[in-house]
Amino acid sequence: MSDDVKPWDLLNPNSPRSPEELAAYRLEICKTCPFYRKLSNTCRKCGCFMKLKTTLAHAKCPIDKW
Repeated sequence: MSDDVKPWDLLNPNSPRSPEELAAYRLEICKTCPFYRKLSNTCRKCGCFMKLKTTLAHAKCPIDKW
């Protein structure tokens, strides 16, 4: 995640969220990445659960794909 986004931001209702279309777009990019673990929906680079990370507005891909 970017320096200003932390995993616990997912629990904060005031943390900015991505529009559903953007989150879905990001996740589709992740699914084509060699670092994406399909079984657990996680990233081998950052360790995040991508279905959740993509919903945070200020989150970033660790290899700059989005």
